[in-house]
Amino acid sequence: PRGDGQAAARAADREGRGDLIGGMRAILVDEPGPPEAMRLATVPRPEPAAGEVRLHVAYVGMNPVDAMARRQKLAWMPVRWPFTPGLEHTGVVDAVGPGVDAAWLGRRVLSRASFGGYADWSIAPVDTLLTVPDGISLRDGCVYRGASFTAWHALYKVARVQPGERVLVHSAAGPVGLMALQIARDAGATVVGLCSGSKIDWVRSFGIERVVDYRTAGWPDRARATVGGAGFDVILDGNGGPDALQNYELVAPLGRIVFLGATAGGYPPVPPVNVLIAKSCLVGGMTLRQVEDVPGGAADRTIADAVRNGRWRVPVGDEVALEDVVELHRRLEARELRGRAVVRVAGE
Repeated sequence: PRGDGQAAARAADREGRGDLIGGMRAILVDEPGPPEAMRLATVPRPEPAAGEVRLHVAYVGMNPVDAMARRQKLAWMPVRWPFTPGLEHTGVVDAVGPGVDAAWLGRRVLSRASFGGYADWSIAPVDTLLTVPDGISLRDGCVYRGASFTAWHALYKVARVQPGERVLVHSAAGPVGLMALQIARDAGATVVGLCSGSKIDWVRSFGIERVVDYRTAGWPDRARATVGGAGFDVILDGNGGPDALQNYELVAPLGRIVFLGATAGGYPPVPPVNVLIAKSCLVGGMTLRQVEDVPGGAADRTIADAVRNGRWRVPVGDEVALEDVVELHRRLEARELRGRAVVRVAGE
C-alpha cells in the first residue's frame, strides 16, 4: 500500500477496525498491473440495492482469480476500474436491500461470485450467497468450499475414481491438490502428490505419505516407483505447463487425465488421437461452475460433514492482515504459497 493507504489503515485501527464515520478501508486497483497496483484507501461504506445484501467481511481466500483480474487476464469475468479484489470471502450480513428477506441479517455467509472482499464491507447479490455451515469457522469457510468442491467433483463426477485405484495429483501443496489427496484417499485410492521444496513437508503433514519433488530429474520414474512401477488410473492437473506432457506417459491403460487449470502458465497441447488410442485413456477438463451440485444436496452435506468433523482438513496456509495483500500477491505469483492463504479483515 502507498502513503495515504497506510495512514488510513492506522486510523481505521484507532477508530475500531475500519469503522470510520461513513467510511471504510478498501484495497483499490485503479488500472491493470502488478501487485503494486493495489493501494489501501478510505472509501464510502456501500449500501445494498434491491436484491443485495451488505457483508461485514471477516476473511478472504487468496484465490488466483484475484491476481488474474488485477492483471486483466480474466476475459470471462471482466471488472470495472477501479475495482476491489477479493472474490471468495466470508462475513456476517449486516444490511439488506429492498426486497431482501430480513432473515438474512446476522447470517454467516460465503460470497464467491462478486469481487469486493478486500474491504471492511462488501456488497453481494443475495441469490449468490451460501450459508457457512455451523461448526465451520469463517476462516475455513472462505477456503473449504471452492477447494473441496472442485476436488470432489473432479474425482467423482469427471474421473469417477474407484477404490483401489492409483491417483496422481499435481500442485499437491495447493488448496485443491491437498483436498483432492484427502478425498481420494478417503475413497480407498492410493494417492501420490507432486510438489517441490519445503512444500513436501507441508503435504506430508496432512498424512500424505507418497510425495514426489517434480523439480528433480527423473521425477516421473520416482512417481511410478511409489506405486510399484505402474501407471496412474487418475491424474488431476491444475498446473499445466511443460510438465503436463508427462501425464500421457504416466497414465495407466483405461486411465483418466483431468485438467483443472494452468497455474504454471500454459495448457499442454491436445494429444493426437493415436496417442489416446495407444494408451487406452481419456483426457478431459473441468470447471466447477458447470458441474457443481445444487447447494444443500448430498454432495454439499457430505463435504461439509467431512470438513466439520476433521476427516478432511482445510488447507489454510498463511494468514495476513488487509494491509499486507501486496506482499501476499507477490508471493502468489512467485509460487511461494502453500494451501490457500487468507486475508484477515474483521476476523471471527
